[in-house]
Amino acid sequence: MKIFVTAYVLCIVLLSSLIVAPVAAQDNYDADRQHAFELVQQNKLTDALPLLEKLAKAKPDDTGVLQNLALALAAQAIASKNPELMRQNFRRARELAEQCRKLGDNSQLVQTILEKLPTDEQMAANPPKPNTPAEDALQAGEAAFSSGDFKKALVEYERAEKLDPKLYEAPLFAGDMHYKLNDIEKAGAAYARAIAIDPDRDTAYRFWGNVLLQAGRMQESRQKMIEAIVCEPYSRTTWRFLSNWAERNQVELSHPRVDIPTSSVQRKDDKNINITAFLSDKKDGTDAWTMYSLVKAAWMTDKFEKEFPEEKEYRHSLREETEALKAAIESLQIQLKEGRVKESALDVSMANLLKLHRAGLIEPFILLAKPNEGIAKDYVEYRKANRDKLRRYLLEFVAPNK
Repeated sequence: MKIFVTAYVLCIVLLSSLIVAPVAAQDNYDADRQHAFELVQQNKLTDALPLLEKLAKAKPDDTGVLQNLALALAAQAIASKNPELMRQNFRRARELAEQCRKLGDNSQLVQTILEKLPTDEQMAANPPKPNTPAEDALQAGEAAFSSGDFKKALVEYERAEKLDPKLYEAPLFAGDMHYKLNDIEKAGAAYARAIAIDPDRDTAYRFWGNVLLQAGRMQESRQKMIEAIVCEPYSRTTWRFLSNWAERNQVELSHPRVDIPTSSVQRKDDKNINITAFLSDKKDGTDAWTMYSLVKAAWMTDKFEKEFPEEKEYRHSLREETEALKAAIESLQIQLKEGRVKESALDVSMANLLKLHRAGLIEPFILLAKPNEGIAKDYVEYRKANRDKLRRYLLEFVAPNK
């Protein structure tokens, strides 16, 4: 396992402006705190580390100090070629982030550290292996980055890319350095090279989107943030980046409200299912949910086994949910055609479901708004032929232009 975590985490922090702002100096502690934070903002994490250690001892409940100390420790871990020191520093960084959370700070930075830094178990299962020459260059770039020497870091990252044109992190980190050196166009070109290496990985899209966001290029930023979610929809990180865009543009992110009556079908055993019938005199289309329940019952008994013969146990699937929702829609459309229900009187969930159906976006809605563990297993296969539908759903329904 190659652990290229530090730049990943630090660039998230620095590009997203998540570092706590320094305070005006009032006493020695505040003066030291301000100086340490300035060093972190300059990416001089190695220089900041001893000062942050001193501050953390003086006030162990200062979450701003604890966050930055965690970042500095992560940087030291990567700069070290000692696996044991790396493990110890990653562990301590995670412990500091957890301490922040216990103190009431569950910021984006804290969540990112806990999500991205490897645990002892992960490192034990995938111990670091000897570096290739390209990885040595990448690590040299990391050391320069942690010292705030962006030009030297860029030289090393570009050297790593030449040594191994398939090393995703090399152009990714080079893009970060171009941004730090105020060349947005070169940053974008570097991110594009990373995407060409692995178009299904979200990181370069997010970093590129954030660079564009800081530059005020909102529509381009939105497109990149959307691509990141298409790559990795089940990570809080990708959604946090899109949320940053939405906040800057005063856009409220939301999925269409569709209250699916999932509890209407209860599986007692392999052959016995309890079904709730929806009988309503409101003439709002909600009785169409009965068809939804009937289709799901069929899947829970024997249809799943027929459709997925290679799987030993029943699971909720995209195919099942799509078929069940479309059965409800077909029932609703018949009611509308026969005049038993008026579209203007539809229940909000039924109206939104019909809108999604007409847009041809039922599957993306299920995968992105209503996933569970079973449905999520079908995402990668669906994405192979349906990226455009996933994009359209996010652009038209979740993060529309104002």
